[in-house]
Amino acid sequence: MPLKLYLVTEVMTPDPVVIESEALLTEAEQLMKEHKVRRLPVVEKSLLVGIISKGDLREARMAELASRHPYDPATGESWLTVAEAMTSPVITVTPQTTLVEAVRLMLEHKIGGLPVLKGSRLVGILTDTDVICLLLRETQESE
Repeated sequence: MPLKLYLVTEVMTPDPVVIESEALLTEAEQLMKEHKVRRLPVVEKSLLVGIISKGDLREARMAELASRHPYDPATGESWLTVAEAMTSPVITVTPQTTLVEAVRLMLEHKIGGLPVLKGSRLVGILTDTDVICLLLRETQESE
C-alpha cells in the first residue's frame, strides 16, 4: 500500500531547540543532551545561519585536541564557538515541501536533518527520526 503524499509540515518537529552562533561548543553539547537531539539550528538575531550536529561537535573536538588552544593548555577547556564548528550555508525546506522531496535532499546531501523555514522564520526541523517515526505509524496503521 503506497504512503500518502505528506508535506513537511505534517511530519516535522515544530519550534526546534536552537542555539546562538556565539555560544560555546560545551553549551551546544549540553543542549543536545538535555533535549535528546542530535542537531541544533544555529541563529543570529533570530535568523538561521547554520546547523550544528553531534558529528560537527566530534570533528571540532578532534581538531581542538590536535592543536590545543593557546589560552587553555593546562585545563583542556574548550573555547570554540558554535560558529566555528557549524555547517553553513544550510539546506532548508518549507512547510509545504513534500516529504519525498525533503527525504531526497537528505539522501543527496547525506544529512540527517533539515531546518524548516516559513519565509525567513524558523518554524521547525525535519529529521531522519521524524521520517522513521512516520513510517512506523503508517506500518502499524496498515496492519
